Amino acid sequence: MASVSYKRAVAVAAMQAALSSAWIAARELSPARRRLARLGTVAAVAAAGYVTAPKKPDPEPDELVVAAHPFPVSDPQPIAGDEPEFTFDKRKAAVGIALLGLSAAAIVGRRKLENRWLARLTRNGHPHPTRALAVRMAAVEFAGQFALQVAEAHRTAATTRDRTVTPS
Repeated sequence: MASVSYKRAVAVAAMQAALSSAWIAARELSPARRRLARLGTVAAVAAAGYVTAPKKPDPEPDELVVAAHPFPVSDPQPIAGDEPEFTFDKRKAAVGIALLGLSAAAIVGRRKLENRWLARLTRNGHPHPTRALAVRMAAVEFAGQFALQVAEAHRTAATTRDRTVTPS
């Protein structure tokens, strides 16, 4: 699997920022127009994501696929009724809870930032406070998404590099 390029990371972050800012800017519209604008924005971003998604080649039908850890024929075959006993991994549970907490904190923090900026823009008499908020939040969204995409690119490159290294 090839690593994700930085050009793609920028493109994905820009698409997400555009979606987010258009979603916010649509708040000014009437309900019917707002729904239509949001539907069109989601459809456009989904279409762009589909078109730019990397294509995976289809495996050849007569290609033999072997599991990651095949077992020798001399080993006893696993019986369908034998279930491995359940083990609870505390580390995975802690990481899952931490990720849930971090996600919730990001959502709450973003919403508070939106409300604070919108109140300040309205208080200062900006002619289009919601549009200005959309522009500001697009920059925040781009920065956050770009950081996530770059981290994903590094992680993908590291796992690809680890799989291709062969001991000599």
